[in-house]
Amino acid sequence: MHHKHYAKIYLAILTLRLYLHPKHYAYILMKSKLIDLKHIIIKDGLSSGYSIRGKISNNPNGEVRIVQLKDFNDDYTAIDDKCFRISAEKIRSKYYLKNGDILFTGKGANNFALVYECQANIPTIASSALFVIKVDKEIANPNYVSWYINQNKVQNYFKTNETGTYVTSINKKTVEEIPVALPPLQVQNKIAQITHLHLKEKQLNTEITDLKNKLITNQLLNLL
Repeated sequence: MHHKHYAKIYLAILTLRLYLHPKHYAYILMKSKLIDLKHIIIKDGLSSGYSIRGKISNNPNGEVRIVQLKDFNDDYTAIDDKCFRISAEKIRSKYYLKNGDILFTGKGANNFALVYECQANIPTIASSALFVIKVDKEIANPNYVSWYINQNKVQNYFKTNETGTYVTSINKKTVEEIPVALPPLQVQNKIAQITHLHLKEKQLNTEITDLKNKLITNQLLNLL
């Protein structure tokens, strides 16, 4: 990636950090009232993904993409672009994901959330292993809510409320009662911007490290 692009992102990060220092928004979060998630979602805004009997198989000619647990990257910050396709037969449009929907992994040991962003011109649904959360955007920023769910305080809440022994899961009631610190929407937006840019910064740093390793390796090999 071009160094000018990196510099632009880094400058944006510094600007936002100066505007809203981490200690500043940490203080705001401590002072923000904790409310249950159910109070900031729209009507019927919490549901499980689409249930399919049997094993999900990939159909290259399928009209619908389906997001499964396997499609989350290692740090649960993005969805792989190789989701399976399935037939659209019998799948009602109410299951189609929209930009801003929060996908929450309710099964297994890693109970994280991320915001769905449409990247392909094809209807997409979530599997039944995921919860789909639709927040009221007039009072809550989906990216902020997703970020907050992934923080230690909420993760500890899941650990004390999970069910199951070998394969643990989080039930709908537990999701509804997730305690969320809700500062003013303007603050939520700034926190969401900072976390997004910080993620971009990490990705760029990884790319730079990989390029340096390749460069050094090639230089050393040329000495032989």
